[in-house]
Amino acid sequence: MLGQPLGVGQGNNPTCQSARALSMWAYNDPDYLLQMVAWAVRDNEIIMHFEGQPVSSATSAGGVAAAVTLDLDPVSLVVVPHLDRIYAEMGRLCAGREGDPHRWVNPEFHGWAAGRGFAINVDVATGQLVDLETFIRHFYASYHPFYNGNQPLIHPQPAGVAVTDSAARFIGWHAITILRAALDPDGQMRVYFFNPNNDSGQNWGDGVQVSTSGNGERFGESSLPFGQFTSRLYIYHFDPLERGEPADVCEEELQQVIALVHRSWGKDRVPADSLQAQPPAGE
Repeated sequence: MLGQPLGVGQGNNPTCQSARALSMWAYNDPDYLLQMVAWAVRDNEIIMHFEGQPVSSATSAGGVAAAVTLDLDPVSLVVVPHLDRIYAEMGRLCAGREGDPHRWVNPEFHGWAAGRGFAINVDVATGQLVDLETFIRHFYASYHPFYNGNQPLIHPQPAGVAVTDSAARFIGWHAITILRAALDPDGQMRVYFFNPNNDSGQNWGDGVQVSTSGNGERFGESSLPFGQFTSRLYIYHFDPLERGEPADVCEEELQQVIALVHRSWGKDRVPADSLQAQPPAGE
């Protein structure tokens, strides 16, 4: 796992958050990962902290997965059951807070390298799209080298995508890791990311075909053109101290991304007031 951090998979388990965390730690914090293994094997318990409060896998009320299947690597078999319970417990500690719990859970769970800035384009209470244009502009300003002063992504960042099928119909929310944004061999800007679901080369519909080779991918990476990736993104983290200028994003590309959202997972999530016809120019 330490040598192939992008080879981690969740198997047939709803544990993408835990698989993502193992991958991130193998990538940038291997000593912490080894300590996790030692705790799990020696104590049959892992204790993490959420906003200063200890969270134990042994006392958690339960995780997302009722049981973990055996189609996993040895490290995941040992550690994931503990991480799954801790992640769920952190979510329960956010009960009653306004907004999406990932805002608080992801940085506490994944560690110091996860950005404390948080953006989401879905209203948790209604499931409707909210502030989509701002969300897109800010993502470009934070991650796109042409809009962020050509700043590379130093540490992999947790993110959430709305997975769609080959007909662009919504399937569900999924945890991934944004690894980098760079030009591919053809000069197209792409987002390279880690997908823990063991099936990275997916057709997400409406021309959005996830690539795993031939477009500048390193071993274990998936990629999409920047705009297409943004159209399936619903959560991302960023460094609030490093922000580009959202207003500089190309209007044509912005509208293309919005259209991709509206034709796919956002089709039934467009607020009613956004569907009103615009008055003719001059009125």
